[in-house]
Amino acid sequence: MNERPKPIYGSRGDIHAGIDGFMDWAHVERGLSRNTIEAYNHDLRDFSEYMEDKGVAGLYDITVGHIAGHLRQLTDMGLSARSIARRISSIRGLFKYLISEGLLKKDPTEGLELPKLPHPLPDVISVEQVNLILDSVDLTHPKGLGIRDRAILEALYGTGARESELIDMTTQDIFEDIGFVRLLGKGQKERLVPINETALHWISRYRRDVRNKLTGGRRTPILFLNYRGGKLSRMGFYNIVCKWCKKAGLHEVHPHTFRHAFATHLIEGGANLRAVQEMLGHADISSTQIYTNVGTRYLHEVYDKYHPRGREIP
Repeated sequence: MNERPKPIYGSRGDIHAGIDGFMDWAHVERGLSRNTIEAYNHDLRDFSEYMEDKGVAGLYDITVGHIAGHLRQLTDMGLSARSIARRISSIRGLFKYLISEGLLKKDPTEGLELPKLPHPLPDVISVEQVNLILDSVDLTHPKGLGIRDRAILEALYGTGARESELIDMTTQDIFEDIGFVRLLGKGQKERLVPINETALHWISRYRRDVRNKLTGGRRTPILFLNYRGGKLSRMGFYNIVCKWCKKAGLHEVHPHTFRHAFATHLIEGGANLRAVQEMLGHADISSTQIYTNVGTRYLHEVYDKYHPRGREIP
């Protein structure tokens, strides 16, 4: 019989302390975003409460049966397959960490299967709709905020950046001479992404005519600033994008929609899938392949519209 590792942690109980150690590791070593860490924390605290209710004393006593029972409870509570898949991922991450640290010898999540998830295609706006949004921006907005907003929208569509990547972008991340920007993605991974001349024009105009007025002479490396000269919050950024989309008559568009549009329009135009993967910063090409499905849908629309037998027969 395998001897257990010596018990770890103190009087709080090793489940709680194990979660604390995992959260610290996820933040410091992996550099995960605050939202991801908060999601892990929420999932794992629920998991530990379930174990306490079942009288499970510590990490070494948890079995695959306990975990399956927790997941059944979540299903009975009405959680979706996607939410349960996320819970499984959080629990697996915890035990993977404990084993890597030598604190456990066996992973009780082995054999657990993720629920089958639907693969909905992302909502994509057309090139014409993108142009409509860009043209809707009021450039006479006080303090030059309209120029700033146009630069933000152009950068979103021109680079396929995540909203967090643009929020964190600095003035040093723009390489106008070679037509590239540097983005800091998930896990603090850097990548260089091409950017078009139109987007560079609006960024340059914002920096020349607006940014210095927003800073009021204060020094900050952050490129896109709020009206007080500080860093934009996620909600502030979201509101900027949605404001102009709604003005253009598009009410279901948000910052990530521009990332979808960037990828889909490139692939529909004939771009290589691996090149798009690199630009999006996807670790796995399967994450990028969903955009080929969007492109396929577009081909069906064209076929149905223009082929003599593409339309339904009355």
